[in-house]
Amino acid sequence: MRRGYWRIVLRAALVMLFLSGAFLLLAWHVPGRMTGGGSIFSDGVRITHGFELYCQVETPEGIFIPGPNNLEVNWPGHRFHLEELTSALCIKVEGFNPNPPPAPFTHFYGTGIGTLNGVPGATINFLFVDDGEPGTHDLARYRIDDANGTPVLGYTELTPLTFGNHQAHAANPKSKQ
Repeated sequence: MRRGYWRIVLRAALVMLFLSGAFLLLAWHVPGRMTGGGSIFSDGVRITHGFELYCQVETPEGIFIPGPNNLEVNWPGHRFHLEELTSALCIKVEGFNPNPPPAPFTHFYGTGIGTLNGVPGATINFLFVDDGEPGTHDLARYRIDDANGTPVLGYTELTPLTFGNHQAHAANPKSKQ
């Protein structure tokens, strides 16, 4: 495979380890997308999110992340809007089941750049998990830093959704995803 592909896989694996601590990778990245949203509570604060995000794929020209890639995270006094998805890794983790409908992955790890309260240059690291319907076992975790690199929303624990649903989707054979 192309050397650039492995560089992206390694970077995504490091992000994955950073987001989740020690983690056993049980499957390789697969193409697809994840949609959904919901809310979690962290230290008594309600954090809401909504998204449509695409996994990375390899093309003859190299690695790219198709779009649209939309993510919004809101909590009291703050709003983050994704402008660019900078890395994405979709994998199937043993013990999690995204069905229905069938999907080739359960976990979406990503990083990106966006605006925080309208100010550009903020960054996000996140993990969304689809563990079947109706979404009561789906999970979310994120960290958002402002443009100066100061944590504004520290890493939340990998937390079940209080409201909402994440949905992993297989790649669409009619498109690049």
